[in-house]
Amino acid sequence: MATLLPTVVASETVLASETVVVGVSVVATLVVVALGVAVAWMLRSAGELRRAALELRGQLEAARAEAEAARAAAAEQLARADALVGSAESISELVGSASRIASVAMSAPVIKAVALGSGAASAGRRLRGRGGPGS
Repeated sequence: MATLLPTVVASETVLASETVVVGVSVVATLVVVALGVAVAWMLRSAGELRRAALELRGQLEAARAEAEAARAAAAEQLARADALVGSAESISELVGSASRIASVAMSAPVIKAVALGSGAASAGRRLRGRGGPGS
């Protein structure tokens, strides 16, 4: 019976080491499967992210085109406004010049006409005998 005892112990030792190997293999397999699932999930997420980025790029390009069109329209309106302001300044200068010329041209004859009218009225009053400032 003494010979049976070491055989049983050796068999239990082999059985225990086989159990550890099987356990480690199962755990390693589960880890590999979990890593595979994680990689598949990350690849799917990367694909969704790529699609979202492409969609965002399309929207950005459309917005950029709209902004460029708005900038061009604003530049055109600004050029028009600048031309209108230039025209208004020219008209204002022309009216100012015409007003000065008219003032200079009319002031001397108007003053003379008023003086002549005043003198004629005064002479008329004297001739009629109503008196005037000199009577």
